[in-house]
Amino acid sequence: MKVIGITGGIGSGKSLVTKLLKDKYGAYICDTDRIAKEQMEVGGESYQGVVDYFGRAILAQDESIDRSKLAKIIFEDKEKRLKLNELTHSNVLRAVREEIITYRLMGTIPYLVIETALMIESGYDYICDEVWYVYTPEAERRKRLKKERGYSDEKINAIFESQSKVEQFRGKFPIVIENIGGIAILEEQVELQLQGRKH
Repeated sequence: MKVIGITGGIGSGKSLVTKLLKDKYGAYICDTDRIAKEQMEVGGESYQGVVDYFGRAILAQDESIDRSKLAKIIFEDKEKRLKLNELTHSNVLRAVREEIITYRLMGTIPYLVIETALMIESGYDYICDEVWYVYTPEAERRKRLKKERGYSDEKINAIFESQSKVEQFRGKFPIVIENIGGIAILEEQVELQLQGRKH
């Protein structure tokens, strides 16, 4: 089983590449967002630490963390955003490691895929056999985020600012999937990588 990391900025097409690996090549997708959400639920590994730091003002009536309240705080304060990452990333990473061990022992899948924009910040790259950087020009990503998610320029700017830059991705991850054409071109690049040839 090969562990493949899929990374790139928001709106670059990471999910498209991940879906291709799942649908066409039988990959298992390790959903880091799902793990992080579960760990933030009442009784989850990250819950108490987050509440202790951010205070009870982020809680809903049922004592669960109100994600929209928390999102507003970290959207406006970079230091608090970094603190949230510090409180949660190591817990998610531990759970991901456990999934990798489980599936390696089972021996039932050819690929396990970890998709995240925060590949460098969260340390997932160290547990991947290889990492693919999905590249799409910033202007195209901005257009997609406005059209498909209804994001404002302000929100897009804040997200872009919080994620690694193109130079950092390219400097660290030599395997680049260029998402600048149609789906057929993307499929061809994925196939070449899985065959172990550089395009």
